[in-house]
Amino acid sequence: MGYEVRQYTPLRSLAAARAALFESRGIDVVLDVGANSGQYGTMLREAGYRGRIVSLEPVAEAYAELRRLAEADGAWTAECVAAGDGDGELTLNMTGDSRSSSVLRRNDRFAGKPGWAPASSREVPARRLDGLVGELLRPHERAYLKLDVQGYERTVLEGAGEALARFEGLELELSVTALYEGQPPLTEMLPLLEQRGFRPVSLEPILLDDDGHLMELDGLFART
Repeated sequence: MGYEVRQYTPLRSLAAARAALFESRGIDVVLDVGANSGQYGTMLREAGYRGRIVSLEPVAEAYAELRRLAEADGAWTAECVAAGDGDGELTLNMTGDSRSSSVLRRNDRFAGKPGWAPASSREVPARRLDGLVGELLRPHERAYLKLDVQGYERTVLEGAGEALARFEGLELELSVTALYEGQPPLTEMLPLLEQRGFRPVSLEPILLDDDGHLMELDGLFART
């Protein structure tokens, strides 16, 4: 029938691993970077998370929907800004599907996938995370960082500086083979994350190419 039923445990499910990490580390605020129109925050609420959510999204159209969700929630804050390695503006390469828009340009892989072709570019406001963390997070909170920045993860982490130590957990996409120009592959990101004090908890495949080769994973990491 095309379905698989398996045990919901941290070893078998990234969602279960996330829930276990939230409980064990007492997570009470999630910084959701690259929130688009609020899909991740909505998923957290549906999974039972009731703590604060702080979402960053620079694309105006997606931000409008994100802000609507946040205002209706009451414990959810939305900011129209991108994360980068400097304060000012970034040029965002837009695609038909705004979820795949990135500061980096897409390479030829999956160029024919609907919504992934380049459409335009625009300037968006940007901030370093090390500055934003002090403004958006409260001193006593136990924080979790989620990145969905389409290949720009390394630069965003560089912009977090020492503030990255504020986070008990980290969730991001990792590419086995680059999908964007200048995107670091999995083999570079894993040592970088270890150097910054994060070890893997769960890795879940999310994208294969037409030949069945693994291209991208969701990664969940805990601070050591």
